[in-house]
Amino acid sequence: MGYIEDSLMQGEKIIYEAKLHYFMYWKPVVLAILAIVVLFLPIEDAMKWKLICSGILLLLAIIWAFVVNNGKRYIVTNKRVIEKTGIIRRQSVELMLRKCESVQVNQSIAGRIFGYGDVIVTTGEDSSVYEYIWHPVKFSTQINQQIDYINMNTPVAKEVPADEELKDLTPKK
Repeated sequence: MGYIEDSLMQGEKIIYEAKLHYFMYWKPVVLAILAIVVLFLPIEDAMKWKLICSGILLLLAIIWAFVVNNGKRYIVTNKRVIEKTGIIRRQSVELMLRKCESVQVNQSIAGRIFGYGDVIVTTGEDSSVYEYIWHPVKFSTQINQQIDYINMNTPVAKEVPADEELKDLTPKK
């Protein structure tokens, strides 16, 4: 079992896990392409240096891709929204659904075309940004459905009409 499964509260279950879009790797891919371009630059008698520079750039691209992913997981449970990052050093942000005030979806033009975006969940004092979500509207909908379910099942104080309050306060004869 992983960190998320081990940290579930009693009665809590995983409802949805967001998939990360491959577009999160666009910067490391550009760096890898640059490494290949450096390798084929028409510079005479510099093959050794081109190989070294290209190798360094390619290694940086691989490390960057590893860091970008960094073991990210975005989970919606029936009680919380959990963001876990880190493979060696773990960090998690957990938002209680009953305290969530708004859920926003941000998509760029490329995000609309390729089906990714960011989801921002806001509580009174904090907000968390979940980046490069594949199908962000679906993730947002899952969060909103769980918030709605919690609000429907939370007992609300019964409102007493003003007339009845006055009756209770009048002295009995």
